[in-house]
Amino acid sequence: MPAIDSKRRKPQRASAVNVVEMIFEASARILQTDGRAGLNTNRIAQQAGVSIGSLYAYFPNKDAILLAMARRELVLLRESVMTSLEREDPDTPPLRAVIRALIAGYSTRDQARRLLMEALVAGGHSDQIREAIEVVTAFLARDGRGLFPSPPSPTALFILTRAVDSVVRLATYEQAGFLHAQEFEDDLVCLVEGYFLKRDIDHR
Repeated sequence: MPAIDSKRRKPQRASAVNVVEMIFEASARILQTDGRAGLNTNRIAQQAGVSIGSLYAYFPNKDAILLAMARRELVLLRESVMTSLEREDPDTPPLRAVIRALIAGYSTRDQARRLLMEALVAGGHSDQIREAIEVVTAFLARDGRGLFPSPPSPTALFILTRAVDSVVRLATYEQAGFLHAQEFEDDLVCLVEGYFLKRDIDHR
């Protein structure tokens, strides 16, 4: 993948941010309907309603656009999960709120998101996926606020965050018909609660 030119413009003003957002939105629509094969800079610019020169002012090629989009998707997903953890909602237990946020986050434009994550891994940036999960893991270790029945060890947090993230992500990518079913959410909650129940019994 060609390296991104660090001298290219970075969006600072509101108008520049709008151009980048339009480029991202157009790219996501193309990915969702036609896949990566249908993506090229001319088509992105046309659907975004910007000149090809404006597009190249921010991104040297479509790979740079995909990488930037993938990084932003990770940030948005992490923020969604963190918000669900920090929100006071007596009707929704924290564990269920986190799982619900993950399902909602991954299932938005599932094909586009899958292709973005593939681009991130192919570009040698899979560590950023790990870092996004680690931020949530660190929060849980510091302040679970009733998320777990007992204080989680680093090993337990590693296993659970990767297990739940992987199940939701794969269910999304494989377009599982049960993705938004209540049973799917319930079973993921049971997965986590059952893990800790078994762990507590074994350590007594």
